[in-house]
Amino acid sequence: MHTLVIGSNETNRAGFIDRLLTGCGPRLRLYGYRSVKETADETGNAPIYLYPASGGHRQTQDNLLGWCKNQHSTANLEAFDRNAFLIELARPDGLLVMDEIGPMESRAPRFRAAVLAAMERTTPILASVRDIEISFLETVRTHPNARCFYLTCKNGEELFPQVLAHLRAQLDGVG
Repeated sequence: MHTLVIGSNETNRAGFIDRLLTGCGPRLRLYGYRSVKETADETGNAPIYLYPASGGHRQTQDNLLGWCKNQHSTANLEAFDRNAFLIELARPDGLLVMDEIGPMESRAPRFRAAVLAAMERTTPILASVRDIEISFLETVRTHPNARCFYLTCKNGEELFPQVLAHLRAQLDGVG
């Protein structure tokens, strides 16, 4: 069962994912991506970039996913589809990280297809999924190969050991 951390923007899912990855150890081969909202410019626009989960934070037009201002985002769907290869290249010898799967990602056809295809494979997955009512996100959350852990602002410390144990069991024999 793939490991999905479900929550709202207020839950710091990315920080939770960071802790889980640290808990898995440094030798784990990572595939996939991390989307990061960078510091806002003088107009209040914050760029959102997609980086490989394995590291490297080059900021280019190719991985600029969009902009966020006042909690409203605009998406560059072509950038999502252009970077779907980060999901498609995942192999069973590591962990596929998808941080995050949310409303912007749900509107990019190739990216959506890559996420759903990955859910069918045996490559272990650790994903952060927004807890909002969007058909694609509901499909991901209810996928038969997914185990969902619901993160709230109050249950992170209690939930962490449960999610880490599940993730470690999922990774047993990988690498």
